Amino acid sequence: MNKPNFVIICTDQQRSDSLGCYDNCFARTPNIDTIAMGGARLDRHSTPNQLCSPSRATLITGLYPRHHGLTVNGTGMALSENASTLPSALSENGYRTHGVGKQHLQPRNTPAEYNMLESHAFWSKPESRNWNGPYYGYQTIDLLLGISDTAHLSGHYANWLEDVAPGECQKLLPKFSREPIPDDYEDIWQSAMPVELHYNTWISDRAVSFLDSMAAGGDTSTSPFFMFVSYPDPHHPFDPPSDYAIRYDPQELPKPSVGKGERERIPPYCGDLYPWSGSFRESYRTANERLEAGKLLTTDRISENSLQKAIAHTYAMIEMIDDGVGRILGALSDKGFAENTVVVFTSDHGEYLGDHGILHKGPASYRQVTEVSMLMKGPGITPGIRVGALTGHMDIAPTILDLAGLQHAMPPGDGTSLLPLLQEKSTGLREFDFGEYHPRVRKDLYNQTIRTGKWRLTSYPQHPEWGELFDLDTDPGEHYNLFPSLGNSRLVQDLSEILKEQFPARP
Repeated sequence: MNKPNFVIICTDQQRSDSLGCYDNCFARTPNIDTIAMGGARLDRHSTPNQLCSPSRATLITGLYPRHHGLTVNGTGMALSENASTLPSALSENGYRTHGVGKQHLQPRNTPAEYNMLESHAFWSKPESRNWNGPYYGYQTIDLLLGISDTAHLSGHYANWLEDVAPGECQKLLPKFSREPIPDDYEDIWQSAMPVELHYNTWISDRAVSFLDSMAAGGDTSTSPFFMFVSYPDPHHPFDPPSDYAIRYDPQELPKPSVGKGERERIPPYCGDLYPWSGSFRESYRTANERLEAGKLLTTDRISENSLQKAIAHTYAMIEMIDDGVGRILGALSDKGFAENTVVVFTSDHGEYLGDHGILHKGPASYRQVTEVSMLMKGPGITPGIRVGALTGHMDIAPTILDLAGLQHAMPPGDGTSLLPLLQEKSTGLREFDFGEYHPRVRKDLYNQTIRTGKWRLTSYPQHPEWGELFDLDTDPGEHYNLFPSLGNSRLVQDLSEILKEQFPARP
């Protein structure tokens, strides 16, 4: 039997409840939803870290951030070039491997002498023009660097855009917005970039082009492929092309969910991490050096109208991605790959999006930022099933290798193959799920999380008086923190002891 092909589609900062297949009646995601209808929907899938780089490195290594070493965004930290990765393992075993879009495994501001391929400095060198891999096991790659109004600064997309439409890159900038930018929140605008030149369209184009090249190669039985497609949206700023933004009326969409008095019952740092000094964009630009990663921002000074517009623009960005996913799925079908290809859809982490009175991501381990979609369909996967077990990004690599019949192609990691769940041979995987947040600036914000089917406990080793405890059965949205009243209970002691034994603090 031919080895299966694999296509992993990963978005950035997208919560699972933003999709139609996760019961969101406002989402327009028919193409993504077909993956769930034809395969498996995992309902309790989490990332072990709510930032981009650590989560993405876990996805391709099968290791917790504490073990692969990329624990924060930026600050000169990169995934080791010697890391054992999923694309490397597949490439060493006969797979054609290709990456498209955002990778975020290295920092962008590294000096030129380090020769890091995701740095702006590398792309100022003449040799960058002819480079397209290898990269962490991808034999070839079409690389997008940055997000939103920084996507034109360097990388393959930036070079392509300048070649085909000189000067058009400026239309990504907020000053060309097709509508006024709110005075109280400068991170919202309608991008003037034409859809056909937008980076999301380019990513879809490059993914389809790779499939075209594989089909042109003839019989794929001797050359199965693995393609990782990574869209940088719906990560903030909230700036979809105007053609998509105008499809959503902000006032017709659900408002953020904030429990009465909930902010008074959680650790007090939320209002301190992102001070309002000057413009928001100014603070955004300086965050890499002096502010905590994640850009966690309270919504206290943002009007309801502005917040609803951010939500509407998020839906618009997701619809644009869905259109791209539809093109990729269509190409798989047209080229005869569909029946022998495993398709995965997920995201690196989620977004608070106004819930709990906060935006973006950061140390607070709410489900909106740690639980993400996980959809899988293809050979070896039972169609139309829902999986309620606790699963995580560290399980993706061993699952892919299991489906490929290459179970031992990577060293043992922190994850477990999901195949028994995907074939309905089992209903459980693990009793506990772990996560941790590694701070970049405020070291006292290091925290650890343990989840069970019913409970979520987050502890802060440097602040024993802080804690988050939520009953997920009675409070699935995590709006009433029980830690102030149950911090000394036997329940908290038991969960803390499990953390100490199985996932000890490692700031």
